[in-house]
Amino acid sequence: MHQAKVRRIYKEDSVLSSSPRKQFIMLYDNLIVDLDRAEMAFRVRDLYGIHEALRHAQDILHLVMSSLRLDLWDGARNLKELYGYALSQLIQANLYKDIKYLREAENVLRPLGEAWAQADKALDAEEAAASGVA
Repeated sequence: MHQAKVRRIYKEDSVLSSSPRKQFIMLYDNLIVDLDRAEMAFRVRDLYGIHEALRHAQDILHLVMSSLRLDLWDGARNLKELYGYALSQLIQANLYKDIKYLREAENVLRPLGEAWAQADKALDAEEAAASGVA
């Protein structure tokens, strides 16, 4: 079996066997990778690379926004608005091939990604302490 195929199967299996919280973190990590890829493509003026990275990032944001449960907490609507703003900026970046829109989206998405990662680590620590592992 080809090594790339083995890696893809392993990655798919690890995603499918992960908790919803971990799946969200992996998804958000992929969003950040897409932002990095788009930025790199902007640097070298790779129009196809810009398009592909931004389209994938937009797909992820659509998924994240559709999974938000607005009925569970008061801040969900504000978060959805932030994601909507970032999505509109990614669309503009792709449409006009202008990095300033990517930067606007990054100003929203990167700090949120850091906050999600910190919350995930804190929950991991709580779970470890509760199970007696820590």
